[in-house]
Amino acid sequence: MKLQKVVMVISAIAEVCYWIGSGMTCAIVISLAVGYTGLVSKLSSVIPEKGKDLIGFGFSISTVDSAGNIVWGTYLLFFITLLLMLLLMAMICRNVHLIFKTTAGKTKFSKGKTPFQPDNIRMVREVGIFLILIPVIGLIMSIIARAVYSASAIECSMDMHFVVVGLVILCLSEVFAYGMKLQQDVDGLV
Repeated sequence: MKLQKVVMVISAIAEVCYWIGSGMTCAIVISLAVGYTGLVSKLSSVIPEKGKDLIGFGFSISTVDSAGNIVWGTYLLFFITLLLMLLLMAMICRNVHLIFKTTAGKTKFSKGKTPFQPDNIRMVREVGIFLILIPVIGLIMSIIARAVYSASAIECSMDMHFVVVGLVILCLSEVFAYGMKLQQDVDGLV
């Protein structure tokens, strides 16, 4: 029970942080989209030294072309990618928090105090799908970056470990679905 409470608190705090990060990233995306690069230039912790990559959630993109010139469009592409990934992480944390609350019977859609509930199974599947979507978004953005800024001028890379974790969680959702079926069978016998 202590672990459950700790995870609920951590997931709630992380969710809020991801939503705040999403809002800040959205402001950066809007400022870059309208052509204002001053906001990004002022954020010295966000702007790497010339020639360095921007990196987030395993996605990285070079900010300079082969001639050494800053390509502001790569910043826009990076922050759009980061925004999508932050939103997915916020939803993952939300689902984790709700799974524990639902399991404890503390949500309006809870069906008792059991982890084997249709809403829990759906939310576990969503967590797996969201984790898989993170590198998929990175892959799509890498393709867009290479198409728009030429493959020789811009380098992109992604970390695919989210796919493995997402697949494991999708498998766990099947275990939960099987557990729910067994629980319904047992409840039907009693």
